[in-house]
Amino acid sequence: MTLGLLSAMLLVGVNYVPASATEVAHPADSVTVQEVCNRCNGFRYQDPRTKAVYLVIDGLRHHVPDTATYFNLWAGWDGLRTDGNGISVGQPLLSGSYLAKEIETGKVYLVGRTKRHIYTMEIFHQYAFDVARIRNVSRASLPPQGDNLPGRPS
Repeated sequence: MTLGLLSAMLLVGVNYVPASATEVAHPADSVTVQEVCNRCNGFRYQDPRTKAVYLVIDGLRHHVPDTATYFNLWAGWDGLRTDGNGISVGQPLLSGSYLAKEIETGKVYLVGRTKRHIYTMEIFHQYAFDVARIRNVSRASLPPQGDNLPGRPS
């Protein structure tokens, strides 16, 4: 039944698998159980089959859409994991997403569809972001405030 639901969603144009989906069919007729993984927040995964790179935020894998976006956030490929296929997939990062420091407040954000405050350096380091990638920008040039970027639970 779940596979039928996923097939129907693909036919109507849903571009990601919601957290409620529990199984995804893979080419070799294998089934992978999908889960929300909050303990994985900040990890980067590369799918060994497709070479696609994902970042876990809110317990979901978010596809990093292109190399330019990747290098807006990180300096290199170190730290990629290959064991993330069991984590549910969320909406892809917006192409061109970047790190920003608000000139008026000094707050650092992950900027995409919204600005997500990275409220501690511990969380910044959990995501392995590159400090040298942070852009100084005015508050007026940033999108609306979203949720804070979550760290891994302790």
